[in-house]
Amino acid sequence: MRALSLFVCCALLTTLSAQTKRPMSYADTDAWKSISGQKISPNAKFLAYGLFPQEGDGNVVIRNLDTGAELYEPAGARPAPPAPDPERETPLPQRTTQITFSNDSRFVAFTTFPNQEELKKKASEQSKGGLVLVDTATMTPQRFTEIKNYQLPAESGILAFLKDNKEKTLTVLRLNGNQQKTIPGVVDYTLSKDGQTLVYATADAVLAMTTTNWEGNPLELLNAKGKYSKLTWDEKQSQLAFLGNDTVYLWDRKPGAARVAVSNSSPGLGAGFKLTEKGTLSFSRDGAHLFFPTALNRPRPKPEDGEKANYDLWHWKDESIQPMQKMRIGADRARNYRAVLHLAENRVLQLANLEVQEITPNENGQYAFGLDDRAYRSITEYDTKYADQYLINTLTGERKLLGKQRSGNYSWSPDGKYGLRFDSKDWLCLNVATGQESNLTAGLNANFYNEDYDAPGKPGAYGAGGWSRDGKYVLLYDRFDVWQNAPDGRQAKNLTDGVGRKRAIQFRIVRPETEERPEGFDPAKPLLLRAESIETRETGFFIDTIDGTAEPRQLIWSNKNFTAPVKAKNADVFLLTQSSFREYPDLTLTNSDMRTFQKVSDANPQIAGFNWGNSELMNFRSNDGQALKAAVYKPEDFNPTKKYPLLIYIYERLSQNVNTFAEPRPTNSINIPIYVSNGYIVLTPDISYRVGYPGDSAMNCVLPAIQKLIEEGYIDETRIGIQGHSWGGYQIAYMVTRTNLFKAAAPGAIVANMFSAYNGIRWGPGIPRQFQYERTQSRIGGTPWQYPLRFIENSPVFRADQVKTPLLMMHNDADDAVPWYQGIEFYLSLRRLNKEVYMFNYNGEPHNLRIRANQKHYSARLKEFFDYNLMSQPKPEWMEKGRSFLEKEPTAPARSSTATEDEDPDELP
Repeated sequence: MRALSLFVCCALLTTLSAQTKRPMSYADTDAWKSISGQKISPNAKFLAYGLFPQEGDGNVVIRNLDTGAELYEPAGARPAPPAPDPERETPLPQRTTQITFSNDSRFVAFTTFPNQEELKKKASEQSKGGLVLVDTATMTPQRFTEIKNYQLPAESGILAFLKDNKEKTLTVLRLNGNQQKTIPGVVDYTLSKDGQTLVYATADAVLAMTTTNWEGNPLELLNAKGKYSKLTWDEKQSQLAFLGNDTVYLWDRKPGAARVAVSNSSPGLGAGFKLTEKGTLSFSRDGAHLFFPTALNRPRPKPEDGEKANYDLWHWKDESIQPMQKMRIGADRARNYRAVLHLAENRVLQLANLEVQEITPNENGQYAFGLDDRAYRSITEYDTKYADQYLINTLTGERKLLGKQRSGNYSWSPDGKYGLRFDSKDWLCLNVATGQESNLTAGLNANFYNEDYDAPGKPGAYGAGGWSRDGKYVLLYDRFDVWQNAPDGRQAKNLTDGVGRKRAIQFRIVRPETEERPEGFDPAKPLLLRAESIETRETGFFIDTIDGTAEPRQLIWSNKNFTAPVKAKNADVFLLTQSSFREYPDLTLTNSDMRTFQKVSDANPQIAGFNWGNSELMNFRSNDGQALKAAVYKPEDFNPTKKYPLLIYIYERLSQNVNTFAEPRPTNSINIPIYVSNGYIVLTPDISYRVGYPGDSAMNCVLPAIQKLIEEGYIDETRIGIQGHSWGGYQIAYMVTRTNLFKAAAPGAIVANMFSAYNGIRWGPGIPRQFQYERTQSRIGGTPWQYPLRFIENSPVFRADQVKTPLLMMHNDADDAVPWYQGIEFYLSLRRLNKEVYMFNYNGEPHNLRIRANQKHYSARLKEFFDYNLMSQPKPEWMEKGRSFLEKEPTAPARSSTATEDEDPDELP
C-alpha cells in the first residue's frame, strides 16, 4: 500500500510539474540557439564553439574545461544558408564561424560576421567580417576588423590574416611574443605548416620571408606584374607551386627565385588547351607529381549577321536540353581539364580532354581513373548517370578501358594500388598492377546493397569503412556488420563476428582523429565503432580490431543519439554530442573508455520551461503484411485517459528519427516539438513501396499505422490531420482522393498530374523530370507509353471529385524542383468542383521556403489551419475572407534561389 501511495504521489508531482510548463509557440524560436563550428584545443584544456540564435546576434563561447570559466565574445549574425547549387550533389553547409586553436593551445582565433544593426544598412555601407584572437591563459581578446581570411597553421605559433580593405593589408603575428608585421597590397598568401615560411603575392611580385626573422628583405620569388593565386605546398612543405600569367611556377623553399614549371608552350600540353586559374593545384603525396588545371582555348562565338534575334534552339540531338545548358553555363565556362607535371623528368602530360573530362589520380600520382560520359549524357534525363571507365597511366598517358556504361566511379586505396567500386550488388576491387578485378563480396552470406531500396533504379551500397594502412584489407558494410576483405577477394572475414546481425544493430566505423590526408587505419590499433539498433534506435560505441578474434567490446549503450566523436590532438579526450527527442545535442566530453560523460554546454536552458514531449517507436503491419515501424510523439503531460487530436507527417521512412532532437523552427512543414507541446499527438510512419503503385503503397502503410494508434485508445478519430511537403505532399494529395479519414490535410509542393509532371522540368538544375518516374522516387517504373494506366491511377487530379477533406496547399511560383503548375492543376480542379481549398504562393520562393519572414508566416497559417479543424479554435480571417490582390502591399520581388532537391527523407522537420 505504501509503495502504491508513493507511486501515486510521484505521478501527481510529475503531472503538476508538467502543468507548470507552457506550450511552445513559433514566437519562441527566434531566440533558440544552435551550436556550430566547435573545436577542442590540442591539450583538451579549452573548448570553443559558435552559439547563434535563429534571429539576432550570436557569440563564440570559449570555455576553460578545468575551471568551467567561460568567455562570450560577440560574433555577429550567422548568414542564412547558401542557395543550393545545381552542380553540387550535396548542398553547401550553412556558414559559421571558423575556429582554430594554436598548437600549444595558448591562443584561439575565430571569425565574426556583421551584426544585425550592420545588416540593416545598405550593402555598400556594411562592415566586413572580423577576426578575434583570445589568449586562453588570461581570456583576453584582441579584435580585428575587415578580415577576408586568416591562417593559423597546425604546427606553428604564427597567425596571418588578410584585410578586406582597399589597402589589402596582410598582418603577421608572433603569438607568444605579440609582435606583428604588416604588408600592404597582398592578394594571396600561405604559411607553411610549421609557420616558419610565409609566401605572399602582390600585383607586382611573389615573395617569401621567414617568420622567425622578418626584419630583413623578403626573398623575391618572382618580379613581374600579374595575377597570382593557388599558392600550394606539397605534403612535406618542401616545395610550393602557384599560378599566374598563364604559367605554373615552382619554388623549392631555398634561396633563389621560383622557376617556370609549365607554360602554354610546354611540350606535352594538349593541343587546343591553355593554362587556367579556374581549378586546383595539387601534389601527389610524395611530392613527385604536380597536377594543374588547363582549359580549352575556345574562340568567342561570332555574332550573327543582320537583325539580332534573342532565341534558344531546342535540337533533338542536343546532349542536354537548353534549360540544363543554361543552368550549367557557369560550370561549363569554368570547366578545367587536369594535366600533370612529372617533376623528376620535368615532363608535362595532358590527362583530361574532351573525351575523358573527369580525372581522379591516386595518391602516388602514377595512375588515374577517368570517365567518358559523352554517349550517355542525354540518358540522364530519364535514367541515371553513366560513363565509360578508364585507367590512365599518368607517366605515359596510356588509357585502358575498364568498362562501358557504368554508374559511379572507382575510389582509390590510400596506397594507390587498388580501385574499389560497387556495381549495385557487389563490391569489386581492381589491382592496378595486374589489371585483375576481384569480386570481394560474391558468395558471402550477406547482402551489401540497400535491402530496403524500393524504387525502380539500382540500389546503393551500405558503404565502405576504409582501408587498412598496409593495404591488406578494405572494410565493407552489410546491413549490420563490418567485413574485413582482402583486395584479391580470397579472404573475407566478418570483423564484427556477426554480432550486428544477432542483435539487429548497425556497426559503422568512426575516425575520431582528424587527418588532412588520411592514410588508412593502423591495423595495430583498435577500431572505434558507432552502433545503432534498427529495432529501438538506441546507439552506442564498441571497439574491435583488425585480425582480432574477440567479438566487439561494448563501451556505452543508451536510448540516445550519439554523434561521431572528435579526439583532442594531444590528449585522450573526445568531443561529441548526445541527444534525444527531448534533449538538445549539447557538447559532451568523454575519453576512449567512455565510462563517464561530461556535458560542457547548455545552449538552450529555456527548454526546461516548455511542455516538450516524449517519443517512442510503434510496430505495425502494412495492409500487405510487411512489418514496419512508426515514431509516435506525445506531449510531456500526456494522459492516456484523454482523447487527443492526431497529426501525421509523412515522407518515406522516418521512424529512424525517433531519438533525434528536432530543433523548433519555422519552415514549410509542421514542427513536431511545437505541435506536441500544444497538445497534438504526432505520428511519422514508415512507408514501403511497390514499383508502379506509389500512391497505393502510401495508403497501405499510413492507414494501418493510424489504425494501430487508434487502438491504443487515446486518439480522437474525428480529429485526424495530415501534412507533408514535396513527395510527402504528393502522397497526401493521392490519399485524400481515396479516403475521408482526415479532417484536414496540408500537402505542399505536390505533383497532381503525373502525365504533365513527367515532361516537366526541375528548373533548379534544368533537368527533365522523366528520370524521377522511370528510375527514382516517383516509382512508376517506365514511360507514359509503357504504363499509361499507372500514370492515370497515381495522379490525384483525375479523382479530384472524390475529395471531401479541407486542404491547405503551398506551391511557390519559383519552385525549382516541382513546377508550380502542378499545384495550380490541383487547386483549379478542386475550385471547379467547389471543394474547400487554400493555396499559398510565396512569390519568388523556391521549393523550400528560404526567407525567414515567409517561413514564419506559413508556419503560423499552417498551425491556424490545423488548430481550427482539429482543436476547435476560432477560424482565422484568411480562411474566412481570403486576400485579394488589391490588398497586397507593393513590395520588391523576393530574391529567388537556384536548385534544391526534394526534401531529405532522413530529415526530421
